[in-house]
Amino acid sequence: MTVSPPSESAAERRIVVADELGYCWGVRRALDIIEDAADPTAPVAPIGDIIHNPQVVSRLRERGVVGAESVDAAAREGFKRVAITAHGMGPHLAQQASEAHLELIDTTCPLVTKVQRLAQKLVRQGYFLVVYGDSYHPEVKSVLGWAATSKSVAAKHIEDLPWNAKRGEEGEGKIAPPRKVALVSQTTKNVDELMVFALELQAMVVPLGGEFRLCNTICEPTSERQNALKRLIDRDHCDVVFAIGGRKSSNTARLAEVASHMGVESHHIERPEDIQAEWLEGKTTVGVTAGASTPDQVIQQVVDTIAGCITLAASAPSTPTTSRRTRPESPGILPRMPPNCCLLPLACCLAPPTARTPPVHRSSSAPLEGCSVPPARPCAGQRSTPSGPPVCLR
Repeated sequence: MTVSPPSESAAERRIVVADELGYCWGVRRALDIIEDAADPTAPVAPIGDIIHNPQVVSRLRERGVVGAESVDAAAREGFKRVAITAHGMGPHLAQQASEAHLELIDTTCPLVTKVQRLAQKLVRQGYFLVVYGDSYHPEVKSVLGWAATSKSVAAKHIEDLPWNAKRGEEGEGKIAPPRKVALVSQTTKNVDELMVFALELQAMVVPLGGEFRLCNTICEPTSERQNALKRLIDRDHCDVVFAIGGRKSSNTARLAEVASHMGVESHHIERPEDIQAEWLEGKTTVGVTAGASTPDQVIQQVVDTIAGCITLAASAPSTPTTSRRTRPESPGILPRMPPNCCLLPLACCLAPPTARTPPVHRSSSAPLEGCSVPPARPCAGQRSTPSGPPVCLR
């Protein structure tokens, strides 16, 4: 079907995708380890979800990777092997596995291990340890477990702390912090929110010679995805943002919050079926991002669904052709994104990853493995998509 070009007054409806989204290297590493160990004849029981993504957990279950609530539960169900998830676990799990004569597979993200070791060091140096994060999250529990001290607490708000006064304040019911307090963070938190919390805590600790130490342990992949979303919103003026990831995914929740704090309607969705048509009504630019444990094929499915909704909602005369696209000015790496591209099928740019496939650097001009599209070429004016609205991959 030939679509008439839009009138000058017609609004261009676009789907724009963040520079950084989806799997981080820590998640890929965890999946590589567990997939190498997967064997239907010798099942593995991760203690919890190996990563916080239901599609991946379901796929791994078919290969004999079935989650268990505890080491004891895994032993009762006949498992001979258990695994520590990417979020980490306290030292008690290794001891329990040894006592139950179970093989232990460790997929803890190295960046989480770094926080665990830092917590131990800070405790040895005499600090009271505060972990900024969700007290119920397995990563936070693991950090507190390795700290192995009663002088530690998890808190997301100042009210969660065991103190309610500044050092030096006296009075009935006043509880002040000790002289030395150190703050670390769950790796998937928002740095802006961490800094607000840190400043409030510092004000409580430093009077009368108190010592406060802040260690920003938010991981680089988390910050990269949040910053990429901020750039996307600033550059493309998104009307709505979809953050794709498991309901348990902390870093995906933070992405939705970043968009919301910037005044943009945002929705944390787990799968394409979560999208409601009314969310797209009247929206011109739809932004897409994804948490660090979201597979590329799920991102692809969501973008296809959004494109279908927009196409169905738009009449043929107002369906736009694609506009000229150029590379973003910011440096970095975009997974499987050909450089200098004008517009390529999203199925190519977000193809399902192969094991240990490294991301494609922007400086590369080689075609993607398994991709039928020729090497990237300079933009040459307007180009039309096979169907539906344009998809801008920056």
